[in-house]
Amino acid sequence: MMTRFFKLPVLFLVIHALLVAACSPLAPHRAVPPSLQTTQLTDAEQIAGETLAYLMEVVLGQAGDPAERAAWATRGLNLPLDFDLVSRRMFGPVPLRAELMVLDTNILGLSEVLYHYDRRLNLFKGKREHDSLYPCVELMATRLFLVHKLNHGEKVGLSAMIRCKGLFAPGSRDAHEAELAAMNLTETEFSFLKAVFQSEPAFLRYMEHPFLVSTLRRIGAAEQDAFTLSADQSANYRRWACPARKPLQQSLVTIAILPSMNPMFEASPGPAGAVTPSREYQVILDHLKKAILEGLARKRLDSGQTDSTVRLPVFFTPERPMAIHPGNAGRVIEDICPKADFTLILLGKNVYRAIYIDPENDIYPHEKRIYLDVDDIRYQQIDDEIDTIVNAVLPALTAAASDPVPESRLHRLKPSPVL
Repeated sequence: MMTRFFKLPVLFLVIHALLVAACSPLAPHRAVPPSLQTTQLTDAEQIAGETLAYLMEVVLGQAGDPAERAAWATRGLNLPLDFDLVSRRMFGPVPLRAELMVLDTNILGLSEVLYHYDRRLNLFKGKREHDSLYPCVELMATRLFLVHKLNHGEKVGLSAMIRCKGLFAPGSRDAHEAELAAMNLTETEFSFLKAVFQSEPAFLRYMEHPFLVSTLRRIGAAEQDAFTLSADQSANYRRWACPARKPLQQSLVTIAILPSMNPMFEASPGPAGAVTPSREYQVILDHLKKAILEGLARKRLDSGQTDSTVRLPVFFTPERPMAIHPGNAGRVIEDICPKADFTLILLGKNVYRAIYIDPENDIYPHEKRIYLDVDDIRYQQIDDEIDTIVNAVLPALTAAASDPVPESRLHRLKPSPVL
């Protein structure tokens, strides 16, 4: 694990001081432009939905810091489902907000990722230069609704809600008794959700996001049916899978570097704007690759290996962020780079604090992967992690070096260190 993860008392106090300031703004936002009012989620909103799915697990007490889960699972149970009340709490002083949400500094890094890809999910909704530390009213209202459902042991009929989503639109009629039964909603719950969706119509689009639907089914908040099970199958990253290796490349060693919940990507304008790595992310990625290659060279030199045994690893680096955490890392890696010899999961700044990473189960040597924080790479605080990576892949590289591949082919096989 990263040594920096356990040495942050000063940073914790600073962030805590910021958190208790009413509506304190974050740094000026950058990169991803405001979303357009379309019926489909943009690429940036797709990423926001994936991030939101994991954040919902945390704020419902199903993931994240074990010490905070009980508080998140129950906070707000004493409050009625009243959208105006939620709005007054979120725009009121900090003590009122604390009735709705846990003042959990662990989620600040993750929240910043969410606001980066869809600023309407922030309390200020992208209407100011800065973002608030707090999520939007609609998001906290949705959490309150789900907390009530989970604590009553009830599940929402999401597929029926999708079929009846026109009932949540402005000017629509009230739901009939049969429709309420299919959605497993009371009249109060239906009116509450209708107020949420009318306040922010974009939330209707997130209702069908595969990652969010799959998460709600898995944690017991949504009924299991054909719709939610189909979402399970769609909630994957196979579209960004590592290309199949060519026959001559079978002896090469692959290190996968997967960006997870990372805000260092930019979206071009327009409804189909592609999300691409920022220059800053590319610099960090290049520095990481260079550090790995230099670590391998030092290890070979220390062990007396000659140039004739040198083989370089291939780096697989998707140019699109994902939502990878210990709960789904095995599945994601199996989907996109199952033959990787080692995987680095590159988290946005301080996102690791919203993720419970068990060193006895979730990382090397128990799994062929570790998690890295972009700031650790930026400030060159990854010496221990580089040693871990080198020790993990060097045996495979040494074995690859003994593979009888003709020298004439080796030149074509040797990858660039900055792929």
